[in-house]
Amino acid sequence: MKHRLFLVACMSLLSLLASSQLIASPEVAQPEVKIETKQALPSALTYLNNMKQAYRELNYKLLYLNTAQNQIEPKQLIHGVVDGKSIAYFYFLNGAMRESLQFDGKISFYQQGSQAYSLATNRDQSVFANIANFDFENGNKSYEYIILGRDRIAGKKAIAIRMISKDQYRYSYIVWLDLESYLPLRLDIINQLNQILEQTMVVSLNITETVNPWIQQLSVQATPDVLHLPLTAIAAVPKWHLEWLPPSFKIVKDDQHKLMMHDTDPVSYIMLNDGIVRVSVYISTKQTKLTEQKNTIRRGGTLIYTKQDENVEINVIGEIPLITAEKIAASIKPSK
Repeated sequence: MKHRLFLVACMSLLSLLASSQLIASPEVAQPEVKIETKQALPSALTYLNNMKQAYRELNYKLLYLNTAQNQIEPKQLIHGVVDGKSIAYFYFLNGAMRESLQFDGKISFYQQGSQAYSLATNRDQSVFANIANFDFENGNKSYEYIILGRDRIAGKKAIAIRMISKDQYRYSYIVWLDLESYLPLRLDIINQLNQILEQTMVVSLNITETVNPWIQQLSVQATPDVLHLPLTAIAAVPKWHLEWLPPSFKIVKDDQHKLMMHDTDPVSYIMLNDGIVRVSVYISTKQTKLTEQKNTIRRGGTLIYTKQDENVEINVIGEIPLITAEKIAASIKPSK
């Protein structure tokens, strides 16, 4: 009897389980799996273009140190925008007073013990200007842009970008940008041996919504008269020409004028530029005999190279390697 009851119970249980399988159970909603993707970081080119815009449009004050060959010079730059035009005040903090003001197509120089004067120019000559005004899109023919990483400069979070020269005729650079404003905070000039030739580093940065009241006032004050350098034979065919230019360099000026140290004969002057580096070439009648030990003078990234050939003296000045200066000087030939 017990055995029969056990069999009935088992059959009833099996029947119940089977019937439960016929009842459609609602599907349990599966949680949506979200795959988190890292947001793409800006490219080195994007950072550099942001720097270019910030440097031109923001109102700021920089205190910075320029270091070359163990010599350190503290300087100050105040930049603003007045009526849509950039104005920059530049000041040496040590030694005799030296300051300059660039605004509205001219730059005025003031130095203790000397007569103040102005020069007509639209070229920005303030700190970081060469890098900050460079055409980075076209510049990739000469430089490769690489993000190195992050650091901290002047109490600001910064990102380091290396501009690697694609040839041996120019230097490379590392520029650090403030990650908040994109203003440049440090610039190193690097040679082929990866050595720092010159460094400019900000120690204090102050950004304001409005232009500094002091340089706002300077923008409406009278400045010294523009100094016009004496030019000769401008319309004539240049006396000299270059048979070789470093890649991406162009001749931006070619004339003859007199300098104070050459009162008798005019000096032929040729200026080259690749957008960052400006190279000046002076060709004149030989003035003094040059010893081999004195034909090259370097301060930081700037080189002064002198070559004498018979009665001609050639001086090449710029932030370039020695091989570049030598090839430029060797390529100078009389114009036909």
